[in-house]
Amino acid sequence: MIKIDKLGSNIKKFRSIKKLSLKELAKEIDVSPSMLSQIESGKANPSLNTLKLISKNLDVPMFTLFEEENKEYAMIVKKENRIRITSGRANSDEYQLSYDLLSPDMKGDVQLCEMKLSGFQYNSDDFNIHKGEEVAVCSLGKIELMLETGTYLLQNGDSVRIPSGTKHRWKNPGKEDCAIIFAISPPIF
Repeated sequence: MIKIDKLGSNIKKFRSIKKLSLKELAKEIDVSPSMLSQIESGKANPSLNTLKLISKNLDVPMFTLFEEENKEYAMIVKKENRIRITSGRANSDEYQLSYDLLSPDMKGDVQLCEMKLSGFQYNSDDFNIHKGEEVAVCSLGKIELMLETGTYLLQNGDSVRIPSGTKHRWKNPGKEDCAIIFAISPPIF
């Protein structure tokens, strides 16, 4: 697993590449410059929503913020070596939402991830929209795919293709955990 100070140094590196000051990025992501400074120095852990805003404003996929710089090229990702982003209770196995990067890195043409939702949780506060086609398969339980045109229930083994630019959101409709494995091309998450 990556250390929080590595996440912070990656954020600082990409902020410098974009030529954004600490104050400018902090304003865009709606946190104080002091909080952003703490995140960059590894003294504070950003929320999942803050991470999404940081990656959006830095024009990099979110998982790129977690990559090790001198990582050896790999084709295989062992389960215990996955990069995981979790929201929920700190220092606990309990989660509301978690994402595992199943691809070895963000350098290929396709990004493969697993998303898990605990009971009655949504993957985001609002609809997601992105460039790139997404294909997902329900791998555990049941999950609802919410589109502007309607809501669709996927059960274990069901799959869906979401065209580029389609607003969508995921919801766990029950009390048991659910999961999807999804691929996005090009990698943008």
